[in-house]
Amino acid sequence: MTSTTGVYDKFVFTDGDELWDRLHQAHRRFAALLSVTPRKHRLRNSDWAAGDVAAHLLNVVQLWTRRDLDDAAGLATSPEGVAALNSTALAGVADCGVPEIIQQLWQELDDLERILPRTTDLHRTYPFHAGQQVDAAGLLGNLIGEFLLHGRDVAISRRKTWLIGSRNAALALNLGVQAVGGYVSPDAPGDLKLEIRTPETSNWILDLAGTDVESRAAEPRERVDVRVLCRPEPLLLNMYGRMSLNRMVLHGAFVVGGRRPWRIRRLPESFETP
Repeated sequence: MTSTTGVYDKFVFTDGDELWDRLHQAHRRFAALLSVTPRKHRLRNSDWAAGDVAAHLLNVVQLWTRRDLDDAAGLATSPEGVAALNSTALAGVADCGVPEIIQQLWQELDDLERILPRTTDLHRTYPFHAGQQVDAAGLLGNLIGEFLLHGRDVAISRRKTWLIGSRNAALALNLGVQAVGGYVSPDAPGDLKLEIRTPETSNWILDLAGTDVESRAAEPRERVDVRVLCRPEPLLLNMYGRMSLNRMVLHGAFVVGGRRPWRIRRLPESFETP
């Protein structure tokens, strides 16, 4: 596959056709599930109902269709600000029914595909929450993750099977490795140099020192504190607070090396949940 992304080609290779094909597939799965789920159906361990999830996805897409993508206005300046932004946006569509929201989502994605078409320059970067810059591949990958993560929340609450898939998770993680600098916890328990290895991505370094983090491709035989081998899906679920480190082990995540492997215990408190 010919890649058109820039520096983050080093994390995962993709192109505009794959991103848009997978985004449309994720949206169709989400729309099909929400169309047969009662609006007031409560999610497990959440204050949200299914109608809130649908409204949130509409707000997320509109964040990229109803503002100048090159302007940071309308974005949150911190992880805490993202939650406040979500609450405010939900209030704006509180009276909309799920069928209406689903119909609007179709139109908004059509609009987004005109703004960021399949032939768009995936190198190009745009402002993101918490003062970060992410490329077009990361933005589109993040939307794939939004539809599939929130669809999973609804499916689990209805006791239905819902798979995200390793490739979809890898594309969604593409944004995470770019925006991670805005999500370092001010209470991080200490330095941590982590190498992440997955079957779908290049080996990747997160090098945390104080409240600064370097996110980059790993060098061959690079010395690290902890080296982790896992599939992209549990890694994505952990990043978004859906899966603990202990549960990741049950889903095939292993510490496979490093000079200070015990430092893996610092990971949960090192970063804010997006």
